Amino acid sequence: MAEREVVSNAKGMVLPERSPAPVRVSRQKVQAHGLRQQQAWLQQVVTCPPDRLEEAMANTGDFIKEGYGLDPESRLWIYRGMFPLRMVESLQIDFPGVAYTLGPEAFEALVMSYVEEHPSSSWTLNHLGLHFPAYIARSSLRGRTFLHQLAVLELNLAQVFDEPEVPALNPEALQSLAPEGWDELVLQPRPTSRLLKFDYPVSHYLHQVDNELEPRRPVRHPQRILIMRQGYQMNRVVLPEAGFHLLRDLFSGKKLAPAVERVVRKFPAVGAPELQRWFHQWGDWGIFRA
Repeated sequence: MAEREVVSNAKGMVLPERSPAPVRVSRQKVQAHGLRQQQAWLQQVVTCPPDRLEEAMANTGDFIKEGYGLDPESRLWIYRGMFPLRMVESLQIDFPGVAYTLGPEAFEALVMSYVEEHPSSSWTLNHLGLHFPAYIARSSLRGRTFLHQLAVLELNLAQVFDEPEVPALNPEALQSLAPEGWDELVLQPRPTSRLLKFDYPVSHYLHQVDNELEPRRPVRHPQRILIMRQGYQMNRVVLPEAGFHLLRDLFSGKKLAPAVERVVRKFPAVGAPELQRWFHQWGDWGIFRA
């Protein structure tokens, strides 16, 4: 059955510790700067390591005016203090299962060490977690294999949600195809359809996390997942091994008839009823592009 995917914020956010006293700099007249230069300066102040902060803030008076109830340095500390929190919040939204499993404090510590190695380089935080699963795989975390596979699932869910919408193949058009056309037919997946294979039942685990069922870490058990998006609704389906192999061949560009022949040879129990049911479901789900 399809599990409707609802990515929810994890609970128990831990706020960063209070910032130390701001660096005091001499007052200078605010200079006129272009937008790009202002943005570059602010990014440097907000993201630089503590040992370079005094140097980064030396030109504060060139960019920020007095007034507004706070001195320029205090206003900068607001941005500097909120920046780590925004990164934790962003990855908590994209990786709620990992955040739940580790707990708030351990997850925040993991994010802070991760962004030191992979700092944000985009105007949006949507891509901040691109290397997060690989970082977890290289870590010394307890149960990192399970956490890595859970993170891979969550990253793919986030990416599929942002994929462009393209027209789906009409099931009636497929059924009306002449028999001779099936031999050469290539079915291409939509960008909103992905196949994933895991050693752990990470989809079931994430489903329980999203529904606040407080699951325990599962034992090893293979799971093959089809992720798909219909409009703004995210779904994922646990596939049988034979169905997964057939879809994997089709997604990789193999022609329909040879792909079907291959799965029937590999899984002799698969017959016409199973194949008809699968293609009917896949057509209804709109996983192939028109």
